[in-house]
Amino acid sequence: MAKEHQWDVYLRPNVLTKDDENDCIADVLTRLQTRRNEDVANRIVAAGSELRKETILAVLNRRDEEVKEILLSGCSFMDGLVQVSPRVAGVWANAGSPFDPAAHKRTVDLVPTAAFRDALEGVGVRVLGTKANGAEITLITDTATGRTDGTLTAGDDIIIDGSRIKVDEADEAQGVFVVDASGAEHKVTRRLSVNKPSQLIARVPADVPPGACTVIVRTKYSTSGTSLKELRTVTAPISCTAVKG
Repeated sequence: MAKEHQWDVYLRPNVLTKDDENDCIADVLTRLQTRRNEDVANRIVAAGSELRKETILAVLNRRDEEVKEILLSGCSFMDGLVQVSPRVAGVWANAGSPFDPAAHKRTVDLVPTAAFRDALEGVGVRVLGTKANGAEITLITDTATGRTDGTLTAGDDIIIDGSRIKVDEADEAQGVFVVDASGAEHKVTRRLSVNKPSQLIARVPADVPPGACTVIVRTKYSTSGTSLKELRTVTAPISCTAVKG
């Protein structure tokens, strides 16, 4: 039976299993930019709603604010798609230790509802082949919010997953940069918490202005063990949005 929806995936080597050189993991090919409330409002209007787009968008945005307040108050929230629960991540030295912003993170966990899990079972998956072995950024996770839609919280950490993205922090030309809407580059100056070929953890500069931006990594890393002669620029494939911390 034909599936109504389909995800296309590329396979790439699983770098976490050093003892198996053949196993792979999948990257879903996202051809379109991240959708937002305005896109949802457009879909509702296109489906024949009598409400104006501006009204729908206002309700959706207000919902976001109310859900945010529910979570900030320490409550969990569930809708038809996911259950969102507040969580504090990190390790305490002992039961008497206080909260330390440098060691602990306020975040949330998202779990699909039973109805959404059932819907996911109806998605077809087509393997397009093996992904090229060049340097790339495959995912950016904002640790302050847990979001992977391009949100960047200024002054907080992001997790950059990819391949061949390790940088030499002793080389001023290499590193993680956030390019704002004006084209100005903001280099990550804090030492990278993780600096591996497959993952970087970088602190978004606090001076990045709110709004559209792009994340890039400049590196000379090579799997041969010898640095590249020319600097390589790796650009994140999704548009990002910086928000205040």
